[in-house]
Amino acid sequence: MLSSLLLLVACGPGTPDSGDSGEQTTEDRNQPSGCELLEVGFDGPDPPTVGDLWTVWPVCDGAPVLGASVIRVDPSSCASLHENELTWAEAGTCEVMAQSGSQRAYLSVEVRPAR
Repeated sequence: MLSSLLLLVACGPGTPDSGDSGEQTTEDRNQPSGCELLEVGFDGPDPPTVGDLWTVWPVCDGAPVLGASVIRVDPSSCASLHENELTWAEAGTCEVMAQSGSQRAYLSVEVRPAR
């Protein structure tokens, strides 16, 4: 009971809410504002060879996108995918897709046969 009372005293009297504070809510700050240019970023050998590992992420206007994103490879037999890491499994032309929000970017990759 005493801790509840101290909490109320520490908060002080409330101020009326005008409804127009000019501050963004958490939901507003987390929403993507859109990109002029969404690209596929990666870290790994270029061009890759079967067995090589790439870490892949979306890049929005030159900056890496942190947070939720979707990574896909087509055809799916080209690479095994674990979260945002691709291990190239077959030689040939593959397409990597990175998605952030509703925007998608594609990268065509020529994977070389194993040495």
